[in-house]
Amino acid sequence: MEGLASAFSGLPYFSPMMMVNRSETCATRRLSQCWGLGVYTNDVTPKFQGNPENATDLSRGDFFARKAIIEEVEQRCEEMKNEGKANHEWVPILYLYEIVKSSAKRERDWGHLVFTDLTLTRFLIVMIFPAACDCGNYSHHDYDALTRYQADRFMSLLHYLKYEWSESENQPNWVRATYTTPDQAFKLNPELFDFASRSTLSANSNSTALAKGKTKLPPIFHVIADNFIPTLLDSELEKIDNVVAQGMRKKRAEPSTRDRVLVVNPKEGKPNVNSKVWKNKNPRQCSFCEKVSKDKDLQKCSRCKLVFYCGKECQRMAWPSHKFFCKSVTQTA
Repeated sequence: MEGLASAFSGLPYFSPMMMVNRSETCATRRLSQCWGLGVYTNDVTPKFQGNPENATDLSRGDFFARKAIIEEVEQRCEEMKNEGKANHEWVPILYLYEIVKSSAKRERDWGHLVFTDLTLTRFLIVMIFPAACDCGNYSHHDYDALTRYQADRFMSLLHYLKYEWSESENQPNWVRATYTTPDQAFKLNPELFDFASRSTLSANSNSTALAKGKTKLPPIFHVIADNFIPTLLDSELEKIDNVVAQGMRKKRAEPSTRDRVLVVNPKEGKPNVNSKVWKNKNPRQCSFCEKVSKDKDLQKCSRCKLVFYCGKECQRMAWPSHKFFCKSVTQTA
């Protein structure tokens, strides 16, 4: 993407935000592009209408799980439209994401599917997990914690972009999040689409569900601007600023909203998960040669803080393309 952007850099009013990548994993960049270029431009549906072999960033199982969920949401949207209900159009804009580039340090930091309505004020998050087991690695306790964590982080990001950058004309309304597993055949809890509900729902009132002989369904987490838990780190806010600075917007001069989205105690701001699976560190790779290395062996770009390199030679070779993306809030030109 950086190499392609450099080819257009000489055009008047060009900015890297004009380059849309269907495989984008940076939620900050995707949201900025939705507000600037429109929701339909950022629809990821076509990716799941093609050959799964072409989706090299997903396993075959992950591809078809996401495809099934997107198709179910499409079907549900058509039903709501026929019933004359409002908010009947939901567009998938992310299928695997981190809040901002290089922020997903561990497996728990990755989010999965995100759908938005056309006003970009209401969002649905669907996490996709393996079937729960008794081995201790995969449990509904951890799934609940991870799903709520992603809902809080996404609302924190929306709140920051709205009030720090005026990225959206409208105030973020809510984020509804749930998860699904092979035990549900990757089907969604129908209550996800009960938009009249304004509270977090337990796992389908599990005791009632079990008494009726029904399989308990994953819970729905309903997060609004008044009840989200701040989960962003100061270093993440700097990266968010540097990503948004790639576009044409300027940071607001009003009093900052940083205190509302910054996690109070970074050590306590992570999801309460038991399994070590979610605490495993994600591998990083050099942004130029793509060699996978440990964090301590990579050098971070000192300006944008978003990319890593094996050393000075890789950074030098990457600079002609990277310089069009390398921005900071103090140097937006």
